[in-house]
Amino acid sequence: MKLNELFSKYKTDLPQTEVKGLTQNSKEVQKDWVFFAVRGHTVDGHNYIPSALAKGACAIITQEDLEEVYPVPIIKVDNIDYAMADTACAFYGNPSKDLTMIGITGTKGKTSISYLIESILFEAKHKPAVMGTINYRVAGKKISKAPNTTPAPLLLQNIIYQAKQNGCGEVVMEVSSHALEYQRVRGIDFNIAVFTNLQRDHLDFHNTFDNYFAAKKKLFENLISPENTKQKKSAVINIDDPYGQKLAQMLENKIKVITYSLSKPADFLATNIKTSLEGVSFKVNGESAKLNLLGEHNVYNALAAIAVASRLGIHIKTAIKGLAALKGVPGRMERIDLGQNFYLFVDFAYTNEALLRAYDAVAPFKKGRIITVLGCGGQRDTTKRPLMGASAVKNSDLFLLTKDNPRKEDPNKIFADILNGMPFADNFKIIPDRREAIYEAVRLAKKDDIVIIAGKGHEDYQILPNGVIHFSDREEAEAALKKYVLTKNI
Repeated sequence: MKLNELFSKYKTDLPQTEVKGLTQNSKEVQKDWVFFAVRGHTVDGHNYIPSALAKGACAIITQEDLEEVYPVPIIKVDNIDYAMADTACAFYGNPSKDLTMIGITGTKGKTSISYLIESILFEAKHKPAVMGTINYRVAGKKISKAPNTTPAPLLLQNIIYQAKQNGCGEVVMEVSSHALEYQRVRGIDFNIAVFTNLQRDHLDFHNTFDNYFAAKKKLFENLISPENTKQKKSAVINIDDPYGQKLAQMLENKIKVITYSLSKPADFLATNIKTSLEGVSFKVNGESAKLNLLGEHNVYNALAAIAVASRLGIHIKTAIKGLAALKGVPGRMERIDLGQNFYLFVDFAYTNEALLRAYDAVAPFKKGRIITVLGCGGQRDTTKRPLMGASAVKNSDLFLLTKDNPRKEDPNKIFADILNGMPFADNFKIIPDRREAIYEAVRLAKKDDIVIIAGKGHEDYQILPNGVIHFSDREEAEAALKKYVLTKNI
């Protein structure tokens, strides 16, 4: 597509240069690519304009007045987020219009639901693409790690385009509240939107629960918008969540609403739930189902996936086979088993509600001690820190307080905030180095103990004040097991 066609609504008399690509990352720029200069929270893209030009950028897009004179067109837009979304849609030929778009939003459950839907679609011989917190996949092939839960619009439209080119029929994507606020999914018409729940998270960004809910609600406003011309549009909603109930009432008589529940009359109701440290079984609408995922909360995730499958015309028996085929979700109560005589789990729990879910999943089967390794992220919601500290000491026999991703915040300040929630506790130790904390947990673990390493889950990095390093809880746990356990006769 030519530059003058792509940006005609912003500026006239542009050259007819054939645009070869779009990016907001100067490292990606190639000859005749367009560079979007975005001022972010920590990085200002305007500082990288010279680098982009040196690599062959044919135009610079900005929403600011620039004093410098550059040898390529500078196109000023009113809103850089809108401009990126609209330009990407046009450049890639609006590929989402030809695919079934499934968006999942809510505080918890998005990633697990996306994996469960993908597994069901594979069982039904479909070819999906998936975008979420862990990575981005097209037809089962990982194409990149996930810098964001929901990609920025330039990358998002590129992945949808790749999905179309690879013959995918569905795109399953986690849609975060940040993505909805920043217009990352602008220009995408969804067929199905899923609401999981609303819990304490991101209040440093949204400030209030009402604002948080308003952001999530935008995904469903997309469904009922007259501009969305997709057929068989549906909302899949957890009505055990009070905000889910509110959302279902708002959408009543406006769109097809499919409900799921563990306790109320719903389109998909789970009964006879039985949990273990190996997984969970239940019945849904008279059919028996089994998951390899831990905890009753994953039954909610399974119901959401089954509900989505129903709208795609997939029989419930096929959906249940798809659920059982999924062996696990990276970093979601992921069991690390190298033959030791105690349980060890890596979990992404970085909120109090998620941490309590992890404890609820294992507590009924406790025979030994529960040992928790946990910290809180820096430069994020501070109100959850004392809550998580209180939950950790209450539900653990031993709590090893350590760093998470401190970013540029003083770790001692983070520790102090966590300690405020546990003023009289004596069942904890502070081990700032996360590797040392994990090794100590494994070294101390005995037969039938349960070790939970929480907060980072699938992440393979740690953000420290002086930069980012490679760090994987799973890798460190396995190394600790090899050092302290597998060399012993246990």
